[in-house]
Amino acid sequence: MKIEFIQKDLPENELEVHIAAAEKNQQVEKVLAALATLETTSPTVLSLKTDTGIQIIKIDDIIYVDVQANDLLLYTTQETLRTKERLTNFLHRLKSPDFVQVSKHAAVNMKHLKLLENSFSGSMVAKLSQEQQTVVSRRYVKDLMNCLGL
Repeated sequence: MKIEFIQKDLPENELEVHIAAAEKNQQVEKVLAALATLETTSPTVLSLKTDTGIQIIKIDDIIYVDVQANDLLLYTTQETLRTKERLTNFLHRLKSPDFVQVSKHAAVNMKHLKLLENSFSGSMVAKLSQEQQTVVSRRYVKDLMNCLGL
């Protein structure tokens, strides 16, 4: 990989990044993803409105999140928390590249992913830390594989 800096007349807080390659491959995708994460700052803790009040949790402690009925369940290393927040809104607030949506109703923290097993009809089962697991629907398998660099 060749890295070079070129000074250019741009507004003070503006950067221009060019990536040149023979083709858009896995390495290019990784560089693009890394650059995209630089644009957003990820918080280390998140506030969560629960039935008992507002709780502050460490994002790294979240193993996965899952929608059940009208609730969003957060499975953490210490406990399971319940909130009324929508999954899409929660993932947007999270701003973490470590969380990958694996179905219409669930997202996993890649830091807690231990194993992927084939399941029926092209779906997979994600085995997570603390004996947790969730289904990766076939629609989301490709995205998960990309995050794993496969």
